[in-house]
Amino acid sequence: MSTRAIQKNSTSELAGFVRLNEGIKGVVLIAFQINIMALNAILLAHRAGEVALGFGVISKELRSLSVELTGLMQELSKDAYLAVNLISDLLRQERRYRLLKKATDLVDNPSPALRDVMTRREAEFEQVSLRVRDVRLRLLDRLEDARKLCQFGTAISRSAKIEAAYGREYGRALAEVSQEFDQKIQNILPSIEALCTGMQRR
Repeated sequence: MSTRAIQKNSTSELAGFVRLNEGIKGVVLIAFQINIMALNAILLAHRAGEVALGFGVISKELRSLSVELTGLMQELSKDAYLAVNLISDLLRQERRYRLLKKATDLVDNPSPALRDVMTRREAEFEQVSLRVRDVRLRLLDRLEDARKLCQFGTAISRSAKIEAAYGREYGRALAEVSQEFDQKIQNILPSIEALCTGMQRR
């Protein structure tokens, strides 16, 4: 692959990881909102007493889910930041290599020392490229974990709707909360799917 093609690919990949980081921030915000909602739902279930025991358990599960999802997103953010730094390094190496290549092409018989420098630069470039690939694979694994977690969250939020029906005089309030849970989870899933698709295309 030509250095120009490498530069184009690296620049495109850099932009992709920056977009990934922005998407992660959006998911973290929704996870935080779910956490606050779950705390309020736990308090509501406590006030409702026995008729909302099941709802209280589910609310605690949703709170745990939001905490776990936030942790996953923080790890993703660290990896995305690492990838941005690695690709920035790749671009710097590519520029240096291009300058060295021009210098080598101008010399009829390049010295062994110059050829050694070129070989070292190529090896360094390959090492960083492999690190970027490893980070991308780790990101994909964590995104898949986040997707499964959200799918589990969808099932839990639907269970909350069922439990809300047993809430008697608190039924309406519990139903509203369970509906909000479901909406928040449904908002996260497309974001996670988009992040997965974006990474798989890289």
